[in-house]
Amino acid sequence: MPLRKKGDFDKVFELGLKFPSQYLVIYAKPNGLSFCRLGLAVSRKTGNAVSRNRTKRRLREIVRKQLLNKSLAFDFVVVARRGASEAVFVALSKAFTRCLFGLADEKHTDSDNKTL
Repeated sequence: MPLRKKGDFDKVFELGLKFPSQYLVIYAKPNGLSFCRLGLAVSRKTGNAVSRNRTKRRLREIVRKQLLNKSLAFDFVVVARRGASEAVFVALSKAFTRCLFGLADEKHTDSDNKTL
Protein backbone atom coordinates (compact mmCIF):
# COMPACT_ATOMS: atom_id res chain seq x y z
CA MET A 1 0.00 0.00 0.00
CA PRO A 2 1.57 3.32 -0.98
CA LEU A 3 1.75 6.53 0.98
CA ARG A 4 -0.23 9.16 -0.90
CA LYS A 5 -1.29 11.90 1.48
CA LYS A 6 0.93 14.87 2.23
CA GLY A 7 0.25 14.46 5.95
CA ASP A 8 1.60 10.90 5.89
CA PHE A 9 4.76 12.07 4.14
CA ASP A 10 5.17 14.93 6.61
CA LYS A 11 4.87 12.59 9.61
CA VAL A 12 7.58 10.33 8.23
CA PHE A 13 9.85 13.29 7.46
CA GLU A 14 9.40 14.83 10.91
CA LEU A 15 9.31 11.77 13.16
CA GLY A 16 11.13 9.10 11.16
CA LEU A 17 14.72 7.96 11.14
CA LYS A 18 16.89 9.29 8.31
CA PHE A 19 19.33 7.14 6.33
CA PRO A 20 21.25 9.17 3.72
CA SER A 21 23.36 7.63 0.97
CA GLN A 22 24.94 8.78 -2.26
CA TYR A 23 21.82 8.21 -4.38
CA LEU A 24 18.98 8.10 -1.86
CA VAL A 25 17.73 9.51 1.40
CA ILE A 26 15.48 7.02 3.14
CA TYR A 27 13.15 7.96 5.97
CA ALA A 28 11.55 5.24 8.08
CA LYS A 29 8.93 5.47 10.81
CA PRO A 30 7.03 2.70 12.61
CA ASN A 31 3.40 2.76 11.49
CA GLY A 32 1.64 0.44 13.94
CA LEU A 33 0.15 -1.59 11.09
CA SER A 34 0.89 -5.17 10.08
CA PHE A 35 2.48 -4.13 6.77
CA CYS A 36 4.88 -1.62 5.25
CA ARG A 37 3.89 1.43 3.24
CA LEU A 38 6.11 3.16 0.68
CA GLY A 39 6.25 6.72 -0.55
CA LEU A 40 8.56 7.86 -3.34
CA ALA A 41 9.82 11.38 -3.94
CA VAL A 42 11.60 11.79 -7.25
CA SER A 43 11.94 15.43 -8.26
CA ARG A 44 12.51 16.98 -11.65
CA LYS A 45 16.12 17.55 -10.67
CA THR A 46 16.75 13.83 -11.26
CA GLY A 47 15.84 14.04 -14.94
CA ASN A 48 12.98 14.07 -17.41
CA ALA A 49 9.72 12.16 -16.97
CA VAL A 50 11.08 8.99 -18.56
CA SER A 51 14.07 8.79 -16.21
CA ARG A 52 11.94 9.73 -13.16
CA ASN A 53 9.45 6.97 -13.90
CA ARG A 54 12.25 4.47 -14.51
CA THR A 55 13.80 5.45 -11.17
CA LYS A 56 10.45 4.94 -9.41
CA ARG A 57 9.98 1.51 -11.01
CA ARG A 58 13.47 0.46 -9.93
CA LEU A 59 12.93 1.69 -6.37
CA ARG A 60 9.59 -0.12 -6.08
CA GLU A 61 11.24 -3.35 -7.25
CA ILE A 62 14.10 -2.94 -4.76
CA VAL A 63 11.68 -2.42 -1.89
CA ARG A 64 9.54 -5.35 -3.00
CA LYS A 65 12.53 -7.70 -3.10
CA GLN A 66 13.98 -6.49 0.20
CA LEU A 67 10.70 -6.66 2.14
CA LEU A 68 9.23 -9.77 0.53
CA ASN A 69 9.34 -12.08 3.57
CA LYS A 70 9.91 -9.52 6.30
CA SER A 71 7.27 -8.50 8.79
CA LEU A 72 8.35 -4.90 9.28
CA ALA A 73 5.64 -2.41 10.14
CA PHE A 74 7.20 0.79 8.85
CA ASP A 75 6.37 3.68 6.60
CA PHE A 76 9.24 4.33 4.19
CA VAL A 77 9.76 7.48 2.16
CA VAL A 78 12.54 7.18 -0.40
CA VAL A 79 13.86 10.47 -1.77
CA ALA A 80 15.94 10.09 -4.92
CA ARG A 81 18.97 12.33 -5.31
CA ARG A 82 20.33 13.67 -8.59
CA GLY A 83 22.47 10.69 -9.55
CA ALA A 84 19.81 8.07 -8.79
CA SER A 85 18.52 7.84 -12.35
CA GLU A 86 21.98 6.98 -13.69
CA ALA A 87 22.92 4.72 -10.78
CA VAL A 88 23.41 1.01 -11.18
CA PHE A 89 20.55 -1.10 -9.81
CA VAL A 90 22.92 -2.84 -7.37
CA ALA A 91 24.04 0.48 -5.86
CA LEU A 92 20.44 1.53 -5.22
CA SER A 93 19.69 -1.87 -3.72
CA LYS A 94 22.69 -1.66 -1.38
CA ALA A 95 21.55 1.77 -0.17
CA PHE A 96 18.16 0.37 0.82
CA THR A 97 19.76 -2.69 2.43
CA ARG A 98 21.92 -0.40 4.59
CA CYS A 99 18.73 1.32 5.70
CA LEU A 100 17.24 -2.00 6.82
CA PHE A 101 20.41 -2.82 8.76
CA GLY A 102 20.20 0.62 10.35
CA LEU A 103 16.62 -0.09 11.39
CA ALA A 104 17.68 -3.38 12.93
CA ASP A 105 20.40 -1.56 14.90
CA GLU A 106 17.89 1.06 16.06
CA LYS A 107 15.49 -1.65 17.22
CA HIS A 108 18.23 -3.30 19.25
CA THR A 109 19.37 -0.06 20.87
CA ASP A 110 15.77 0.92 21.66
CA SER A 111 15.08 -2.44 23.29
CA ASP A 112 18.38 -2.22 25.21
CA ASN A 113 17.46 1.25 26.50
CA LYS A 114 14.04 0.05 27.64
CA THR A 115 15.53 -2.74 29.75
CA LEU A 116 17.82 -0.40 31.66
